[in-house]
Amino acid sequence: MIIQNAALLVAPKIGQTTVVWILIAATLLVLCLLILLGIFVWKKTERSQQFGGNFFVVIFGILAALIGFLVAFPLLISGVFKDPTQVLALLTALFGTIVGLVGTFFGIKTSSDARQGAQNLVNNAVSSITSDTTPPTVSSVSPLPKATGVSPGTSVTATFSKDMDTATITKDTFKLVERRTNTPVLGKVVYDPPTNAATFRPDADLKTDAVYQVRITADVKDKAGNAMAQEDTWEFTVGSAPSPSTTGGA
Repeated sequence: MIIQNAALLVAPKIGQTTVVWILIAATLLVLCLLILLGIFVWKKTERSQQFGGNFFVVIFGILAALIGFLVAFPLLISGVFKDPTQVLALLTALFGTIVGLVGTFFGIKTSSDARQGAQNLVNNAVSSITSDTTPPTVSSVSPLPKATGVSPGTSVTATFSKDMDTATITKDTFKLVERRTNTPVLGKVVYDPPTNAATFRPDADLKTDAVYQVRITADVKDKAGNAMAQEDTWEFTVGSAPSPSTTGGA
């Protein structure tokens, strides 16, 4: 009789309802702790991603071990489940739920970080553009100023110091004019963003032995909206057309 009473004291019986409430309480405890940890880690990761991640892994491991013990111990001594594998199955389901919640948390966090990173890039780009107040300049030209003997079929190119606003580079802001008659040359303007170069392509060959002036007005602007400080002009002279004897033939 004494031995039986001692056995009851060592291994008290726990009812099915008690076991269920233990599982519910343990699950709620894990959820609450995860929420608190999530808030704490979220703030920490704003300053140190590595610290936040390592801290979360360590604390989660400790909590998982603690909750596993709190759930497994009463189940094993209660006698409700005679087969220990049944307890293992319940614990597997519990930890599966916890892992799923953690995975969801990090998935949402990663998505939020990605959106925040993209927003920061946009903000930085906008900030760099709006803070740019340096006007663009023409850094190089072709043909060169005062060049002579230029081919009648040449195109005129101006390379800018900055990335330009394509909409501001047109036949009205990039002009080629015959100086003697002040007649504009018909043609089209093409801008190449990778090289920051604008090219005026005449519709027909230029007149031989004529002087042409290139005019780039101050209405030309860069991507930040800065206009050129002043109009840029230069001149060149077209050479005579090559004679048939110099182009081939008997």
